[in-house]
Amino acid sequence: MAYTVWLPKGDLFPRILTMLVAIPTVIFLIFQDPIYFKMISLLVAYGLFREWSRLSFGENHHWMNSLCLFAIITAFMPVFYVGSAAIVLAGCGWLYYLDILELKKFAIISSGYIYISLAMGIIIHIMPEIGGTYFILLVLALVWCVDIGAFLSGKAIGGPKLAPTISPNKTWAGFFGGVFFGLAGVWLLIRVMGLTVSTSFWVFSTAAVFLAHGGDLLESWCKRYFKVKDSGTFLPGHGGLLDRLDSLLAVSFAIALLWYFCG
Repeated sequence: MAYTVWLPKGDLFPRILTMLVAIPTVIFLIFQDPIYFKMISLLVAYGLFREWSRLSFGENHHWMNSLCLFAIITAFMPVFYVGSAAIVLAGCGWLYYLDILELKKFAIISSGYIYISLAMGIIIHIMPEIGGTYFILLVLALVWCVDIGAFLSGKAIGGPKLAPTISPNKTWAGFFGGVFFGLAGVWLLIRVMGLTVSTSFWVFSTAAVFLAHGGDLLESWCKRYFKVKDSGTFLPGHGGLLDRLDSLLAVSFAIALLWYFCG
């Protein structure tokens, strides 16, 4: 998720075009057989690992990418223990980098791989189990509305900066606009589709709109640490997959809590 007070006109058209193509495609896929959602999510997970590898090591592929993808695939399967053994062994090999990386960078890179692995594991294995296709749609709509609301509010109103040392372009107007549009958008979608949701869903949604902003700030901090503008160029006008899915990754942990307490 990203929102700015000012956006170069040259980036606006590809940004809108990408959104008009991507959103209907995603909605179409999630209403197909659930296996398509998992397959696409696994491909997205690998793309996220590649981008994190590029940020961390300046290369397109690292052996940790395949390991983390393997961890996601085996996390909720009967062969979990086999997968765990392989992951523990490879984790011991990862300690090699303690000798060639400073401790802070080692901790950040390691945490990034763990963070993406846990988040995508939740999205692939847990999110569809809570409420099926409609729950997936509501979660995605919430994140999209937060993103769009924050962008429009920040661009139109501007004002005081939200976190100038982390991301100078983000404003408090964008923050509150994202919160409002996120909750209002989901409420409107529920009414239009005639769905019935529980109180726990609204508790989740309230937490999710704040987590969405938190995920965006976290990714901005990482990009500032690694001194890059975007995590990638996969999505024209939007940057990389990490730039676009940073909010959803953070919201996934609220999904896990909803599943644990109410599932």
